[in-house]
Amino acid sequence: MSALLKHFHRLLVTCCVIGAWLEFFLWADNHRQRQFIRRLYLRLKRVRHGRHVYCGPLVMIRSNGNLTLGERCALGYDTRIWNYAPISIGDDFMAAAGLTINAGSHDVTTMRGQAAPVRIGHRVWCGLNVSILAGVTVGDDVVIAAGAVVTRDIPSGSVAAGIPARVVRALERDPALFDRSDWC
Repeated sequence: MSALLKHFHRLLVTCCVIGAWLEFFLWADNHRQRQFIRRLYLRLKRVRHGRHVYCGPLVMIRSNGNLTLGERCALGYDTRIWNYAPISIGDDFMAAAGLTINAGSHDVTTMRGQAAPVRIGHRVWCGLNVSILAGVTVGDDVVIAAGAVVTRDIPSGSVAAGIPARVVRALERDPALFDRSDWC
């Protein structure tokens, strides 16, 4: 019976992926309507998330569970999350298209699979085609430039770019910009 249930769950997830693609284009003018199937997909993948979350089309999450999204998170088109270990994303996260977060890797000597958690802080923005690899911690108030490959920790309040990503300058933000008292 559990094998039948497992196949039914996979079928339902596949239908949600296809439905999410269709709803993105069919209800493009109605934001609440076009997120229904994608929120169902997050529930089926057992993703813990805040009330306000946005998923573009073709968001792919590898495993069930092991993913936490904060409030006001936006995952862009063609986001791929390989959550072999816990991945935690803070509030006010925004990613352009092509984001890849991979919590798995391989030992270079033995080629055995291994996993390490990924933690992304609050108010992080990832540009186009950013990759964040296993075991990385990204601090709060960070901007990661387009095409960057994050292989090691990025401290809070910085802008990172390159392959591998490195801090290129400090980021100074006015805290008043993020006062949420007037937001819905």
